[in-house]
Amino acid sequence: MVGGGNVAMDAARTSIRLGCEEVTVVYRRTHTEMPANRDEVEQAEEEGVRFLFLTAPVEVVGKDGKVTALKCIRTELSKPDESGRRRPVTVEGSEFLLNVDIVIPAIGQAVDTGCLDEISDLSWSRRKTITVKGATMESSVEGFFAAGDAVTGPATVVEAIGGGKRAAEAIDRYLSGIPQPELPPVPVRRTRLPVFEISASDKTNLARPDMPLLNRDRRRITFQQVELGFNESAAREEARRCLRCDICVRCGRCVDVCRNEMKIDALQLGYLSANGDQTTDLRITAERCILCGACAANCPTGAMRIEDRGDERILALCGTILNRMKVERCAVCGEFLGPARYHDFIRNNIIRIAQTSGDTPLCTRCARKRAAGKGSEAFPAGKNI
Repeated sequence: MVGGGNVAMDAARTSIRLGCEEVTVVYRRTHTEMPANRDEVEQAEEEGVRFLFLTAPVEVVGKDGKVTALKCIRTELSKPDESGRRRPVTVEGSEFLLNVDIVIPAIGQAVDTGCLDEISDLSWSRRKTITVKGATMESSVEGFFAAGDAVTGPATVVEAIGGGKRAAEAIDRYLSGIPQPELPPVPVRRTRLPVFEISASDKTNLARPDMPLLNRDRRRITFQQVELGFNESAAREEARRCLRCDICVRCGRCVDVCRNEMKIDALQLGYLSANGDQTTDLRITAERCILCGACAANCPTGAMRIEDRGDERILALCGTILNRMKVERCAVCGEFLGPARYHDFIRNNIIRIAQTSGDTPLCTRCARKRAAGKGSEAFPAGKNI
C-alpha cells in the first residue's frame, strides 16, 4: 500500500479482511505527518497492518507479467518550507526491495477532464475544477451541470452525493421549464433542545470517552461496524461536554466587552479564537467575574445568561455555570443590590451608587432618604449617590 491518507488506511484494512497474510503501508514521511485520521491509523496498527515510514516507492518490479517486489528508497525530512511542511528528501544509496504480490497506490487522484476539452465556453477555477452555481450546480454552459470531485476537487462521498442530488433537482427543473432559484435553499432550523446545567469545573474536567470497538480478531475477518457506539450512560456523559454551537455562534462579543470595555477579562474561551492563541478554562470566570451582566447583555443569541435565583446571581453559558455569588439586599426595603464584588468594582471605577452605614448596604433610594433625614451635611455637595 503506497500512501498515508484515509484511502490508504481503508485499502489496507480491507486487504486484511479479504485474507491477506501481510499488509504493508509505505509512506515517505513519518507517523506524525500522516494525513489519515489518528483513529484510522491506530486501528490499522491494531489489526496488524505494518508501516514503513520515511520510505518512498521507486519502481514496481515484476516477472512473467506478475508483480514480485516494490523497489523503495529511504527518505529523510528537510527543514520546513514556506507552508510549514517538511519535504521528504531521498537518501542516496538506500534503495531496497520489498517483496510483494500486489501494489495498491493511494496517493491522491484527479478528474480526467479530457472529454471536456471540446467545450470551449466551460469555465474552470484556478484549482482546475468546473465552476458552477451553488444553488443549481449549472456550469457556465447552459444545460451543462456538474457535481462531485469535478467541482469540489478530491472530497468525501457524502459531498459528491449531495452535489449530485442538487444537480439532479436542477436538471429536472431545467427540462420542465421551471425557473431556477438564485440561492441555495435555507436549512430548516431544528427545535432548540434545552441545555444541560453543569458546573464549570465539571465541564472542564469531563474527558472524552473512548469509543467501544469490535474485538480485534473479529475485525480482521469481517466487515461488521467497527465502532459499536456508546451506551446510554456514556452518551449522556458525552452530551454534557457539548458546547452547544446551535446557540453560541462564537461571535466573541462576550469576551470583547468583558476584556476591552469592562477591563475585567474574566472569560477565557479559547475555542472562540480563530487564531487558537488561547486555551479554554471555564473555571477562570468564577475567580474574576463581578457578575455585571455586560456579557449577557451583548450576547446576540442568548447563549450567555445572567439571572437571580433566591439569594444568588448566576452567570451561565449554554447551561454551564460560570459564576454564582450571593447577592446583597438593601437593609431597609430589601431591593437587590447585586454581589459585593460588583459593588466594589462600581465604587472603585465608576460612581458611588449605594451608601453604607457601617456594614449595612442601602439602595440608592433608601440612601437618599437617610441623607434627607440627616441633613445636607450627610453627603458633601457634588457627590453622586
